[in-house]
Amino acid sequence: MNICGVLVHANPSKLAAVRAALIGLSGVEIHESAPGGRLVLTVEDTATSTAFDTMTAIHRLDGIVAASLVYHHFDADESSTLPA
Repeated sequence: MNICGVLVHANPSKLAAVRAALIGLSGVEIHESAPGGRLVLTVEDTATSTAFDTMTAIHRLDGIVAASLVYHHFDADESSTLPA
């Protein structure tokens, strides 16, 4: 399990398009929004993409001013083949 808490600052004039693009990314969930184009979201690994790849995609979205990792949690899957 890999979960990242992310604070996003978007251009307020492009906020609707940014929200739609974020919702369309696998593993992204928007939790809160604040005035000025700020969004709080989580990004998780999925079967098709890693949280790292999704974070990279977020940075490349039109209308994104900044995206900052503010929390990270990683738990090894019990079925993982990595040594303890």
